[in-house]
Amino acid sequence: MDSSELLKSITFNLSSVAYCKVGAEWNYKNIISSFSRLYLVTAGEAHIFTADKKIHLKKGHLYLVPSFTPCSYTCKDEMTHFYATFTIQLPNHLSIYQLFNFSFEIEATDEHYAYFKQLWKANPNMELPAKDPNIYQRLNSRCWNHGLKDVQRSLASSGLLYLLLSKFIGAAKIDFGTSDSGNILSAVTFIHRHLNENLAIEELANMVHLSPAHFTRKFKQLTHLTPRDYINTQRIEKAQLLLNTTSQSCIEIAELCGYKSNAYFCKIFKKYIGQSPREYRNNQV
Repeated sequence: MDSSELLKSITFNLSSVAYCKVGAEWNYKNIISSFSRLYLVTAGEAHIFTADKKIHLKKGHLYLVPSFTPCSYTCKDEMTHFYATFTIQLPNHLSIYQLFNFSFEIEATDEHYAYFKQLWKANPNMELPAKDPNIYQRLNSRCWNHGLKDVQRSLASSGLLYLLLSKFIGAAKIDFGTSDSGNILSAVTFIHRHLNENLAIEELANMVHLSPAHFTRKFKQLTHLTPRDYINTQRIEKAQLLLNTTSQSCIEIAELCGYKSNAYFCKIFKKYIGQSPREYRNNQV
């Protein structure tokens, strides 16, 4: 599947959308959200700080913050804006942020305002339960499971999110046409589909007919992570999402994420997130 086919296969799951004003209380540090976020500023200003960027949120601009991006928020005066939080799915379970470059900011057009207003009006009463991101990570399951009567609204919302997101998407990060890229992508897809199972590097390399050393080298060129770090990163991101959106126990989540030992799961989670799974969940409510 080439890059254009992948982009045509995107699906979205909208978790919140609203129009609101924030002030000096919008001041939070070290937030890691399992949801992607879009902001369209209509008045005022604020800032979002990532590991390597200071993003100035200002009137007339549209902003994208990818999921699992550590960031801090600050607003000295006030800011009025539309926002939407959502997840993005690809059929091969890959992350769109791993495959494509994205801008953080674009200048909003009249169409962007119209799209966001349509999205907001099509999904009433889907505002976040609080302005504090430490609270709103835990979203009600109504945001995730639509009945048959909501299918039309879900399709319309997905289309509007696609239109809002499309201008942020840049060039593909990888050459989808090379055999090495195809092999590694096959392995990455397998990893995502089998995160709850034992994933040995040697077996992954054999699956795509590469030596473990060559597989590891090519894998790191593509993902910028070793296979083991990549597997752990994806497992921990899945754990964060489950901790944020379900009431499943830490032991159950550990098993779903491929950790047979809850103690080892807690150790790896703390290594990547800086706190235990229980502390992480308690800090979100």
